[in-house]
Amino acid sequence: MKRDVERVRELLTAVGDPAGPVERAGAELPPRAEHTLRALRETRRPRRLPLGRRRLLVGAAVAGVGAAALAVGGRDLLPGGEAPTPVAYTPPVLSLRPVDEGSARSAGEFLLAFARRVARLEPEVARGAYQYAKTWGWWLNTAGDVPGGVASAAVPTVTESWVGKDGSGRRRSSYGDPLHPDSAQRKDAEEAGLIAGTGVEDEIFGPGEFPTPEGTDWGTVAPFSTDSRELARQLRKVNWEGGMIVLGVHDLLTYAARSGPADPRLRAAALEVLADSAGVTVATTTTWNGRSAVAVSQTETLDGSTQRETALFDPETGYPIGTESALFGHPRSLDIPVPATLAVTETLTRARVTTTGGRP
Repeated sequence: MKRDVERVRELLTAVGDPAGPVERAGAELPPRAEHTLRALRETRRPRRLPLGRRRLLVGAAVAGVGAAALAVGGRDLLPGGEAPTPVAYTPPVLSLRPVDEGSARSAGEFLLAFARRVARLEPEVARGAYQYAKTWGWWLNTAGDVPGGVASAAVPTVTESWVGKDGSGRRRSSYGDPLHPDSAQRKDAEEAGLIAGTGVEDEIFGPGEFPTPEGTDWGTVAPFSTDSRELARQLRKVNWEGGMIVLGVHDLLTYAARSGPADPRLRAAALEVLADSAGVTVATTTTWNGRSAVAVSQTETLDGSTQRETALFDPETGYPIGTESALFGHPRSLDIPVPATLAVTETLTRARVTTTGGRP
């Protein structure tokens, strides 16, 4: 989605208490940014969001608690598992360990060193006709105009994709049972159209038909440059996710790798773009499935509510492996404990296969 490249709000670092007092930016914002700020002050009408889309509105799509134990039984819905098992509805907020905490090394220096390591990697050999990926995630769809006030629904989802060089392929999405933080508003949530999907959806796509994430148009600027300055210009043309460059970089690399290996030089250039970006913090973390990751974050704050957007990268390869949206501070109009997770995605498997039914 094309976004105004000016910041909507002041981007804060995550060092210290993310919910601490901040100063509001005093510069006049462009019309699109003003519209976003107005939206932050109210709950929004329901939106149906596919896996990978982000909600950038502080407190507008929050209905779960990071430590909640709500779960649902389902097949293929526990990360990495195939047997029917419970699925956590609200994974805990990631614990981030800043790389520059107690040292003289800045986040930018860490990312530049990371980029240099990635640039030295050998290009991958594309054996197999299709790029296979398996991704787990959940997100919350919310309506603020139902009889009981605010209704929300979350649907744990596992998506498998097989994409060929010609843009053909297959996508299979398995949906868990809808989860309603407020069981009394189950009917309201259903009537508001908040259920993202049910059962299993299995779609086949012809050449050039495999869909990109809704609202993005990466194909208009591809092929992507391996020069970080030019790559930054390409990013600005397509997707800054409301000013969140960490999400733009994540999505660009995900798109670049959807039908085959992404050039190590491109992955390195993307990391250099992040290293040169203001308001970015870098940490190490462990994902919900126990994988080590480099976490690159930006935050936005309004009236005591801080929303942290994080993109996760494989520390060995520089490939994107997931995202998290988390809320700290004041919960705004929603009566929820914080910190809380808003949405998560995680890539479970990435490999080359020979057919649209093959798995590694």
